[in-house]
Amino acid sequence: MIDKEVERLRRLRATALRVRSVARALGPSEPLPNRDALPNGDALLNGDALLNRGRCAAWRVARIVSGRLRAHPYANFQRDAGISVVLANSLSAANAALGVRTRQQGLLRFEAHLRLLARELSDVRALTCASDLNDNFGRSQAEIRALLAALAYETSGVQVSEASTIPPIPDARGAAAVDSDWPYLAF
Repeated sequence: MIDKEVERLRRLRATALRVRSVARALGPSEPLPNRDALPNGDALLNGDALLNRGRCAAWRVARIVSGRLRAHPYANFQRDAGISVVLANSLSAANAALGVRTRQQGLLRFEAHLRLLARELSDVRALTCASDLNDNFGRSQAEIRALLAALAYETSGVQVSEASTIPPIPDARGAAAVDSDWPYLAF
């Protein structure tokens, strides 16, 4: 691995850990007693299955990346996420959970963070050369796309196919970039 790949993997791990901490802040993994229910009887994101699936998917991505970085022959590339990453993730999670009053608001905020992870995972997968890492990222990418489709259905009530959950990135002029549709053409 080269320095740029290590940097991309560290950025992916930080994003995955951030998504996991946001999911943890929005709803605990175990349902809380009914005393924390809202006045209308709807418990706010307590033990939500979508948050748990997202938390597990993000944790798997972070573990894959950490395992790959620890296998690097140079000791300075083997570092785990530092205290600054943990602090930034906890602040981001607290910010995401701030002001969430309904389940839909919480799922929308979580969906935004999960989309960032999906985009980062897609970028790293496209630029990696290791076949085993690419296979693991492909499985994680399929899982995250399915989760994004389920989140889109929960938040908007519209059935969305898994392939259309990640829109193409527009270029500076606002039009979709051609290279995102045609990956093998070099202009």
